[in-house]
Amino acid sequence: MDLSSEAISPDVADTAPLTRREIADLLPEVPDWSLEDGRLCARFACKEFCDAVTFLREVAVFSARENHLPDIGIRKGRFVDVAWCTYAVGGLSRNDFIMAARLSEWLRSRQGANL
Repeated sequence: MDLSSEAISPDVADTAPLTRREIADLLPEVPDWSLEDGRLCARFACKEFCDAVTFLREVAVFSARENHLPDIGIRKGRFVDVAWCTYAVGGLSRNDFIMAARLSEWLRSRQGANL
């Protein structure tokens, strides 16, 4: 099953974070993402600051729908960093990989966007 079509698990607080092996097995399924400081991260380049702000808001709304929120920031005025980590489990959960896959798929579907 494709990660992006999997359901988000609503209650992961009582589960353990993914193991290094599980993370290594899932990383190839989200090729646009990398592991940095224990988080699943990607950087998106926008044309200018206003585009970055718009994109940041869109990512926020997109993730709020699933109630699984990333860390989001703007760097150098036009780069949007998105990082997934499930703080409730103290590391990465399958939900983080599902949301990364969904965000990548969503971005591919809007290929002509101002990014």
